[in-house]
Amino acid sequence: MTRRLLTPVLLAAALLGTPRPTTAQPHTPNTQAVQAAVEHFLDVLGKRELDKLPALMAPKATMAVLRQREGQWTTTIQTFDEWLAALRAQTASQPFREPLSNVSVHVEDGRLAFLRADFTVVIGGEVRAHGIDYFTLVRDGEAWKILNGSYTNHAGPPKTTK
Repeated sequence: MTRRLLTPVLLAAALLGTPRPTTAQPHTPNTQAVQAAVEHFLDVLGKRELDKLPALMAPKATMAVLRQREGQWTTTIQTFDEWLAALRAQTASQPFREPLSNVSVHVEDGRLAFLRADFTVVIGGEVRAHGIDYFTLVRDGEAWKILNGSYTNHAGPPKTTK
């Protein structure tokens, strides 16, 4: 009797405790436009065309950076204007590419969107950093604007598991 009751309880506990994979919405004009907006932002940023960035942002946008260096995490949360001012102050920055992979896009009511993706930062053909990007976007007229960009940042290329 105990065994018959315990088996469903253990099965339910195992299923509840198992993370469920998230799936992106199918490619639609909206999901494609959201991904294109984020990739355009990253392209402009990587080329250091900083004067073009404000047009890609929603009013009162924010940026959050969670950076791991030498086993320690730091968190920086800024308004977009503060973040942009810090970028402009960096005189030694080099152009970079930030290709995305494992992209997941969700669009709600054609007005609010969320993109999650793995990324690497490539400078001169060498991967210098990697992490996870999270972007929240809102539709402004016909354009998708970034409301928040948040990302983790680890030095060097991603570690491969074998």
